[in-house]
Amino acid sequence: MITLILSVLFILFPDFAFCQGSNKTPTVSNLLSLDKAIESAAAEIEARVVSGSEIAVYKIVSDHDEIGDFLSEELNDKFSKSGKLIPLARDAALRPVDTEHQLQMSGLISDESAVGIGHYLGAKVVITGTFDRYASFSQLRIRAVDVLTSKLLASYTVRIQNNDPILASITAPFNASPLPQVSENALAYLNRGKDFYTEGKYDETIQELDKALAIDRELLEAYFYCGLAYYYKSNYDQAIADYTQAIRIDPNYAAVYTNRGVAYYDKGNYDQAIADYTQAIRIDPNYAAAYNNRGNAYYYKSNYDQAIADFTQAIRIDPNYAFAYNGRGNAYYYKRNYDQAIADFTQAIRIDPNDAAVYTNRGVAYYDKGNYDQAIADYTQAIRIDSNLAAAYNNRGNAYSDKRNYDQAIADYTQAIRIDPNYAFAYNGRGNAYRRKENYDQAIADFTQAIRIDSNLAAAYNNRGVAYYYKGNSNQAIADWEAVLRIDPNNTDAKNNLKVVRGY
Repeated sequence: MITLILSVLFILFPDFAFCQGSNKTPTVSNLLSLDKAIESAAAEIEARVVSGSEIAVYKIVSDHDEIGDFLSEELNDKFSKSGKLIPLARDAALRPVDTEHQLQMSGLISDESAVGIGHYLGAKVVITGTFDRYASFSQLRIRAVDVLTSKLLASYTVRIQNNDPILASITAPFNASPLPQVSENALAYLNRGKDFYTEGKYDETIQELDKALAIDRELLEAYFYCGLAYYYKSNYDQAIADYTQAIRIDPNYAAVYTNRGVAYYDKGNYDQAIADYTQAIRIDPNYAAAYNNRGNAYYYKSNYDQAIADFTQAIRIDPNYAFAYNGRGNAYYYKRNYDQAIADFTQAIRIDPNDAAVYTNRGVAYYDKGNYDQAIADYTQAIRIDSNLAAAYNNRGNAYSDKRNYDQAIADYTQAIRIDPNYAFAYNGRGNAYRRKENYDQAIADFTQAIRIDSNLAAAYNNRGVAYYYKGNSNQAIADWEAVLRIDPNNTDAKNNLKVVRGY
């Protein structure tokens, strides 16, 4: 039995534009110009990173990409002019990483993600950061992470004058909504909470953000990141509660609707998820992630036509949206349009050639077209990328089995079981391979294990019945085929088998 990896990957897509907040006006001193702030941030990193190290200034996350991109380029330029560190080229080299990252991360770039980016780019140090705008000042925060050790080398925060001429010119197009006020004490807890979030310490994140909220109950950022932390702790109900609070403060914040939709989705409440994604799209009609996520929800409701429409819209907005191609490929697959599915999976691979799941999915489509050799090639590539991808071994085992290479099939099923000891389909597949080699005892043992794992796996009962029949144990075969019909009353294989053994 083929196991499909339907890698419908979507996480959380903040696009910070906090337009409400408390009325607490902070008193902030030591504000710098934008140029001095970037200069001081560069100097701090140069003081803590070994001279001559290759670095990647990956991303400064801001409320608008244009602002963050400008700051990243300025910081990169400072390093280039200084010559103490060696910044890697950004532009083309970073584009595929940026596409992948924006679909998998959630606003702040985790230190773990920074390490992965560094490995991809061949950098020794990755530099990320955030730029937040408030009513009285702006805040630039920088982190430098060692790629080899995952150690945080530098963390630097600087406050900037909002009336700085350069800053004012780059933020002017995005000043339609008032910026939030924030108190100094609340901001200190908020910063610590976001640092903990970046480090993957979600309990500590929540503790610090709760302290921020105790000072300022209208601090939208705190609710937002609490929601993220609870989400990654798999506490979807609390995540939903925090996102709902954020929506109360700013009902026009598209990213929060998207995130709440993700939490509803993971609870299996696809209708509510669709409602939230739809609201995000109303607020921002060019929100590719919301279309992609809504496509995922429609997909799992088996509404493949609507899913395809949403994935297509996501692709129109972002032609390099690999996950949307993958999602649309999955939907076409279930409509049995294998050629179109293969075309979409192939496009996803062109955009991101390191996604093992997409190779696996394309392998499934080739398999169902009867092209076992191409399917095996795709599963093999998926395994090269991710040697722990149990589904790729299972699926390759199916293809080898259909090519009657039962020994290789058994080897693949066995590896799938080593990776996932509860992989019922792999036991069932291996049982079939043993049965075809006429090793009925081993086949029965595998089918039995599959049934222990999944007592409703009709195929395993049916196959075990066949193995018992060939061993001459007709009574046990009949019992298994009757079990199949209790699970699936319309199962023609079991009905036919019973007719044969009963003689009518």
